[in-house]
Amino acid sequence: MHQRVIICVDMDAYFASVEQKSNPKLRGKPVAVIGSGKRTVITTRSYEARKYGVKTGMTIYEAMRLCPDIIFVVGNNEKYTYTCSVLENVYKKYSPDVEIYSIDEAFIDITKTYHLFGTPLDVGRLIKNDVKKLFGINCTIGIAPNTLIAKLISDLSKPDGLREIKTEDIPNLLKDIPVSELWGIGN
Repeated sequence: MHQRVIICVDMDAYFASVEQKSNPKLRGKPVAVIGSGKRTVITTRSYEARKYGVKTGMTIYEAMRLCPDIIFVVGNNEKYTYTCSVLENVYKKYSPDVEIYSIDEAFIDITKTYHLFGTPLDVGRLIKNDVKKLFGINCTIGIAPNTLIAKLISDLSKPDGLREIKTEDIPNLLKDIPVSELWGIGN
């Protein structure tokens, strides 16, 4: 039996990246995507805004204190949902075993298909290239024998990363990582 090969595709600053791509005036600037209500918080922020310490869940006033030049954009769920549906079709080019975990994240089991494209890293590169070509945005890809480690590797490789970890390297990876860093474990 072959070892499983799971890809975690995690879009980088997804809502903000989509907004920056669709509006060239926002590119390279600190952007925060917010809700449409009066009392809203930041749902995501661009990497330019993150440099100032702006975080998801902050109020707009807290973000403005940290980054006076921040640009707020009301989120467009239709745009993000459309992009997500196209991304699902990209993933299915490489395997029929796709799990859309959230609007900006998916797991792809390429155990039985990666040989058609080369190595698991080759599949990761192809997906990153497809995403960049279609939408002009970046994603980070973690490749591992299971979803937990694939997600961890993707988180550790952000932004715009691509990394694979083999089964034999997992104990060394985990020895210095606090349990709280593991996805899905919680406090």
